[in-house]
Amino acid sequence: MPRIVTLGAFGVWIWEAMMTAMQRSRGAAILVVLALLLSACTGPGPDQPSSGSGKITVTWLAVAGDSGTTGTTVISRKDPAKKGDFRVEFSENEVGGIGAQSQAGAWNAAITSTLLLGRPLEGEFRFETDGRIDGPSAGALTTAGLIAVARGEKFKKHITMTGTINATGTVGPVGGIPEKVQAAAKAGFTTVLIPLGQRVTTNHAGESVDVVKEGERVGTTVIEVGDIYEAYSALTGKKLEVPGVARDPRLAATSYDKVKPQTDAALARYDAAVAGFQRLPSEVQGIFTGTGLSDFVAAYAAKAKDLQRQGLQAGAYNLASQAAAQAEAITATGELAMPLFTQGLPGLDVLFSQALDTSIPEQEFFAFLDKLSTYSPKSVADVEGLVNAYAGAFDAYSLLTFASSSIQSIRTRYQQNDFASLDDMFSALVMPVLWSRLSRSQLVSADAAFEVGRDNPGAPIAKGMDLAQVGDFFRRGADANLTAFTENVIAPLAESRGLSNDQMMSRLAGVDIAVAAAITQQQVQPAIADYIGKGKPNAAYATLGYGLNNYVRNESLTDKYYNNAILDDNLNITGVQFDAVLGHALDLGKQQLADEIGRLRANRTEPVVSVASYEVAGLLRNSNVMDQFSAISLYNGSFLMTRTLSYLAEPKPKKK
Repeated sequence: MPRIVTLGAFGVWIWEAMMTAMQRSRGAAILVVLALLLSACTGPGPDQPSSGSGKITVTWLAVAGDSGTTGTTVISRKDPAKKGDFRVEFSENEVGGIGAQSQAGAWNAAITSTLLLGRPLEGEFRFETDGRIDGPSAGALTTAGLIAVARGEKFKKHITMTGTINATGTVGPVGGIPEKVQAAAKAGFTTVLIPLGQRVTTNHAGESVDVVKEGERVGTTVIEVGDIYEAYSALTGKKLEVPGVARDPRLAATSYDKVKPQTDAALARYDAAVAGFQRLPSEVQGIFTGTGLSDFVAAYAAKAKDLQRQGLQAGAYNLASQAAAQAEAITATGELAMPLFTQGLPGLDVLFSQALDTSIPEQEFFAFLDKLSTYSPKSVADVEGLVNAYAGAFDAYSLLTFASSSIQSIRTRYQQNDFASLDDMFSALVMPVLWSRLSRSQLVSADAAFEVGRDNPGAPIAKGMDLAQVGDFFRRGADANLTAFTENVIAPLAESRGLSNDQMMSRLAGVDIAVAAAITQQQVQPAIADYIGKGKPNAAYATLGYGLNNYVRNESLTDKYYNNAILDDNLNITGVQFDAVLGHALDLGKQQLADEIGRLRANRTEPVVSVASYEVAGLLRNSNVMDQFSAISLYNGSFLMTRTLSYLAEPKPKKK
């Protein structure tokens, strides 16, 4: 199963680790590529000038039937009539000329270009298209066009490209490249940019084609590009700066002393949970030792101790929190299963009743929200702790909600004799029960992130900053990314299987917990927002936590399933199409996060949570493939967090 992409907060990606261990126990080799190459341009900040007005005409490539085709879109941007407003408009000369997939792609291009340039999170964007276009393959071209408008630059003549864009600048794979190259040559283009790893691809007939050779045949140079930096340079002849190589960030001495006791406490929690597990009957322990889960958790604790030995205290605390939460969830699940072993089949009703009783975890969740509402952040370091805490809390509640729904569904099926055997029923029940117990430990981890992340040295929050607008920007981005996932991935899968979109989404959620988190969190967010109260203390930070967390997660789903995943009939990921991006993603991700942490430190800020993610990612990147994907997720989420903190920070006073 794919790992959940989040802000990189403590305890959030442990859900995926648990499911991965279960998959491994069945011998499933699951390979996933998250092409999350983190991109940054000039440093963000509230003192950055607005992008101004301008427009550019781009020629996109598409496939119609068995042939390639071209079309044009006039892209424009202007400052909003109302400060802080962010609007996207569409104009078409054919009914349905701009399809839902292309509209979602345009939203993402507008958001991504704004983030990459570090400009104010506002603007009015307009897309005027001649002809018909639907699909995300013009995303990178559109993003590059908007960056050119912002910088007052133009595209060179006779060059175009095809490729999707992800939230942080990676150019993703697309289909129909041989036909698109032919169409570009016919339209007079002498250079076509294509995504990295797609030199050899298939045409409409399923035949393998070397598109570089095909380009030579039709008189067009075909060039692979991996990210927006390479694409922009080729399209404009101008350089888009990639962050320089930064030194590995380490905790400051005061932060080290603050984090170490928390690491020790987390490891003590782990030891206590293991002791509780060992007191369970051997039959109950066998549920988890047989799947390898207990060994998997022990490995996290061992890694935490190893990082602590190396002096990487922030990373040690992150992994220790993971290990503690997982061990607590396993032990709690084992205790919940006890009635089956003491009462036999009648104990199943007891298990269902206890598993479906969410009153205590819900009380704990809302009490935690109340606690967060009383905190007054004074610096952007405080913001990091608070936003990560909200993100972790929302994930915990979403996990509880999804788990309860799954358990209730299994109970209904059991009552209707819908399982072939009790073993099948219990096999289906174990993971949702584990999720429900894990949700409480996740809340503990969110609280830990809050305690560790706040009250560290930090630049003041910029005066006049509209925090609600910043949070709403990322909320819209999260919604746009979920729409893109629905249109680009869910709809085609549903059509191929004769299902509705909702049925297909539900089926994939049962396989991929990241999908479950995405749809469940969107469903519960309005109720949580109502509880917090619009305009109430820290409501804007809660929205920012929701928006940032889901912006990253939802984008990664499209990037993975649309671009890279190979699925079997049961929707399990059995492989990937493009491995070349993995090493590039790890290297660029490390470089970008280190650079952004350095930028914050130059402005008096110690981002402890992000340093923790950096240290853990450094360990995971040298491990197995699944851990490498987790490293990319940590780099990506923490990069967006640190970039946002830089945007919110008051600039350092200049020396006189």
